[in-house]
Amino acid sequence: MFKKLRNRLLIVNTMIIAALVLGSFSVIFIITAQNTERGIDRKIEMALNGIIGEHTRDQMPVDMKKNKGDRPEEIPPDDIGKKYSEKQPFSLTFSLIADNEGNITEKNIPFEIDDFYSEKINEIINDDDGTGRIKTDTSYWKYKAVPIESGVAVVFAEIHVEHNMLRNLFFALLFVALIALSIAFLISLFSANRSIRPVEESYNKQKQFVADASHELKTPLTTINTNIDVLLSHTDSTIGEERKWLDYIKSEAQRMTKLTNDLLYLARLDYDENKVMLDKVSFSDAAENVLLLMEAVAFENDVLLDYDIESNIYINSSNEQAKQLVMILLDNAVKYTPKNGNIKIKLKTENSNAVFSVWNSGEGISDVKHIFERFYREDKSRSRESGGYGLGLAIAKAIVTQSKGEITVSSVKNKFTEFVVKIPVAK
Repeated sequence: MFKKLRNRLLIVNTMIIAALVLGSFSVIFIITAQNTERGIDRKIEMALNGIIGEHTRDQMPVDMKKNKGDRPEEIPPDDIGKKYSEKQPFSLTFSLIADNEGNITEKNIPFEIDDFYSEKINEIINDDDGTGRIKTDTSYWKYKAVPIESGVAVVFAEIHVEHNMLRNLFFALLFVALIALSIAFLISLFSANRSIRPVEESYNKQKQFVADASHELKTPLTTINTNIDVLLSHTDSTIGEERKWLDYIKSEAQRMTKLTNDLLYLARLDYDENKVMLDKVSFSDAAENVLLLMEAVAFENDVLLDYDIESNIYINSSNEQAKQLVMILLDNAVKYTPKNGNIKIKLKTENSNAVFSVWNSGEGISDVKHIFERFYREDKSRSRESGGYGLGLAIAKAIVTQSKGEITVSSVKNKFTEFVVKIPVAK
């Protein structure tokens, strides 16, 4: 599913970039070609206006041929494009006047005309459009013919230089476009993979969350149903005789209630992450209140509890969430600290942050990377015995994140585990 989505994003991004690149280069090429064409047309129009003006003023054909001594060096037709391209950067133009039969009567041309142009005159005269292009062995020409009193005036303009320029521009733009599209494809591939990755991870986490929640709910429900079947099979027994089955049902019901409440609490934290109004609360008072409750639990587990709480530390949160954060971390430390072990708790200010740390001796955590994921339990059997579902640290992280803080964990196997919470001090 995600592979198809990635490919679709890749195709769409590449097509959009390709359309922009090709569109931009096409506009550049078209504008350049149009400007070049207009320049050639202006030269042809100027030559035609001169011919028409002469014939209109004199009312008779004017011999446009120059004396041989005044005429430029005669150049063979095959070399005309090459010679004049070397001598001048602009198009060479020449003109012919032909009668209605196609016979050339006058010419203004720097080289001896050959049969090729004589044959083209007949085609030009019979062409209704009166304009077009012709190609010789070495050059390209554009012509335009207009009727005059004595026949037809035809002006030729060499476009060999312009043709080569546009061709080179086309291949240069094509080459740059191919490079740009290749780079765009790689960038699109990288962007598509990077865009899909968090979506895929979120989807996989959601699937895992639903699977874990279903599994955790299924276990107490199975126990409750089994105990109810036992009670129904003992219809003649009193409540006192069957009390242990009722205790099992109550215990599993309490576990389900806790699990449901934790899931609802996480859902509420996720939903209200950017909407909740945070108040200024005393982190010091919240930590001290929880410590008073947990001292008896630590004593019963033969765990030495050592704490150092700095007073008058305030954070932006709620009193309920601050207490729950401390309770989760302290309860987690008590559960995983062996007998005769010790727990150290500190709360202080550091660089405008409230720093709360919980250190405990014990087995440690081998995989700290997934410790804050929902339903993650390193030792599932032991966690079940202690009544945990693997949601406590996920809730703790959500509370810290909501207060714009961060929570980290460090652990050394068979030595210690330490959780450190940093939350900005309320101003």
